[in-house]
Amino acid sequence: MWKRFQRNLVTGFLFLLPAIATIYVLQLLFSIIDNFLGPFITDVLRVMRVVSVDEGTIYFLGVYTPFTERLVGFGFIFTVIFVAWIGAVKQKGNNEEAFVNVDRFFRRIPVANYIYGSVDQLINAFTQERSSFQKVVMVEYPREGVYTLGFLTGETKGEVQRITQRDCINVFLPTTPNPTSGWLVVVPLEDVTILHMTVEEGLKFIISGGVVVPQDKAEELKVEFREHQEKEKRKLFKDMVVKVGKHRKDEKHDRRKNIDQ
Repeated sequence: MWKRFQRNLVTGFLFLLPAIATIYVLQLLFSIIDNFLGPFITDVLRVMRVVSVDEGTIYFLGVYTPFTERLVGFGFIFTVIFVAWIGAVKQKGNNEEAFVNVDRFFRRIPVANYIYGSVDQLINAFTQERSSFQKVVMVEYPREGVYTLGFLTGETKGEVQRITQRDCINVFLPTTPNPTSGWLVVVPLEDVTILHMTVEEGLKFIISGGVVVPQDKAEELKVEFREHQEKEKRKLFKDMVVKVGKHRKDEKHDRRKNIDQ
């Protein structure tokens, strides 16, 4: 009984861990940003006479608030609006030189450049155009019987195709947990197994080191097909019962008609 309780406890903890971690990170992020910018925003609003302080209580536009040191949440809201504005400017293509200078600045700082570069590569792995990685494939590498996941990047053409004299495709084999680094291999088409998982699912599988396993779409289709078959069988059986009942009813009616005659 105690072992079962332990298993249940571990199972429940593992199930709740992602949600707990997400809430914790969001709460930590909110606290850091709001504690940093909240007092500054509050002071700016005081200068603008939007906020007033009376006996240690903050009044916003003359309305009482339960806050004493700062308006909680204003720093976070300001940050969200500021980030959205940066994104809008970036999408419009304005001030590209400024963005390049910021990127160059962080890449020149010792130690920080490794962190900045790693995060930038990880983000690019998820935001790159879908045309670069077309499908998730599996090849036998580094030896026969051992499989490696990769991404189909295109059909082999030009000099490489002429020299191989075989139908080959270009496959990018990424490393774990950083999928932006890896190597290109040219593989004969018959030696490649194309998987049903999406590129996003393949990236998650590689980045997590195999911890996040995508669902098998083929198995899902089999289950749906079996459920559809069972549904059709029940429908056919129901229709057959109705027909048999109707046939018997017609027979009884014909007998009574014959007797009456």
